[in-house]
Amino acid sequence: MENYQIRKIDDHTWQLEDPFLTYLYLLEGEKEALLIDAGNGFSGLKEVVASLTDKPVTVALTHGHFDHTGAAAEFEKCLIHKADVPVLSQGFDRGTRKYQVKRFSEIFDLTLPDEEITYLVNAREPENLEYLTEGQKIDLGNRILEVIETPGHTHGCVCFLDVTNGCLFAGDTGCNREILVYFDHSATVEDVKLSDEKLLARKAEYTQIWPGHHECPMDASCLEDYRKAAENILENPGIGEKIPLDKGYKILYNYHTIGISYTEAHIHR
Repeated sequence: MENYQIRKIDDHTWQLEDPFLTYLYLLEGEKEALLIDAGNGFSGLKEVVASLTDKPVTVALTHGHFDHTGAAAEFEKCLIHKADVPVLSQGFDRGTRKYQVKRFSEIFDLTLPDEEITYLVNAREPENLEYLTEGQKIDLGNRILEVIETPGHTHGCVCFLDVTNGCLFAGDTGCNREILVYFDHSATVEDVKLSDEKLLARKAEYTQIWPGHHECPMDASCLEDYRKAAENILENPGIGEKIPLDKGYKILYNYHTIGISYTEAHIHR
């Protein structure tokens, strides 16, 4: 089963897409390479990465969710914000993985081979962790990335600013669709506003935004829409539509092409 679609962004940058439509990004410098996110954990990732670069590869996670961390243990070292370590661990619970694989297979209308399901469910949690911090510089060799803390979707969300090439790798901090801020481990709508203001203050430093899902690359106008949507929610917390969940409900506020899903408990910091 061919699990990863490859899109070449430039001679040293690739976007990989797995069958559950999560994006991973491989960035190569002169000395090292960085894999931003590790997808849902489908087989074959290490081999695909090795076909694109012969540099040593470190995984850097934009956040701790199941669909971004699955194959992280297949590489020697994993970078993550400390606030998302509990989220990371939760995603490797066998029962959780079995449920998520079944759920995503239904959402994306995929029939997976039994051996692939077993591979996904039994993915290992990465053990060799190092913690990302605000302003940290990652030097790949004539290619510098800066860590920007952007809590909202989770408390430990980060973006990676490719200082050398003027690209922002945003994970789920900004997708041209919807950001979810209603999980127990989510931050708040107020945090979304503050994070987007932080990114917008630096928009002269990047020309493209590469998200974790959906349409790409994105323009900074999407971040402006998220900032405004968050501001509108803070001014009028009941502005959205109540959407039933398995337990309780979320409130979805759509604004232009984006949306913010939240609950009353996740509005203010």
